[in-house]
Amino acid sequence: MSEIAALVLCKLGGKAGSADDIKAVLEAAGVTANDDAITKLTGDMDGKDVNDLLAAGMDKLKNVPMGGGGGGGGGGGGGAAGGAEAAEEEKEEEEEEEAEIGGGMDMFGGE
Repeated sequence: MSEIAALVLCKLGGKAGSADDIKAVLEAAGVTANDDAITKLTGDMDGKDVNDLLAAGMDKLKNVPMGGGGGGGGGGGGGAAGGAEAAEEEKEEEEEEEAEIGGGMDMFGGE
């Protein structure tokens, strides 16, 4: 896949997209070039125009349904049991956090 991306980058940059061009782009990006994949790609692309191939691919993609159908609804609320206990625990946690934060210093080191 990186070989194809390198080929497209070569074409966008006005290069021929030869095996050496593709290898140079990959190495500049820090990717180890796969010579077999580059040879296969250049052989498959011989005599073909990248713009025509991209246009044909986009034409095929127009019929593919894209986008989400939306997720399922959120989970229902919990039962009535235990609601008061959870609220008490939250209040205790908030009080503890506030006590820990205070210390005479603000976020920037001032007092």
